[in-house]
Amino acid sequence: MKATATVTAAPAPAAAVVASAPAPAPATPATAVIPVNAAGMNPEALDDELSALGFKKIVYNSDTGKTVLLLSNWTVTGIDNAGSEQAVEKAVVVHVTK
Repeated sequence: MKATATVTAAPAPAAAVVASAPAPAPATPATAVIPVNAAGMNPEALDDELSALGFKKIVYNSDTGKTVLLLSNWTVTGIDNAGSEQAVEKAVVVHVTK
């Protein structure tokens, strides 16, 4: 009698399925409205208000050309683009005087 060997192959492992998360949508930059009635305010109070709205960069320009170091010594005379909506990453320019 002749011996016969039966060889069965093990099933191949299933290919690994990699679930990919959907690509995130481009983030829309956050915006906020620049306050309108800033003239006459103390720059410290305005700085707090602008920061609370989410603005990251606030630039203080002196009407006299002096460097603005201590906000409490100045008074706001105006603010660029007051009342308009702007991305919070963009600079807000505040004009001050002593």
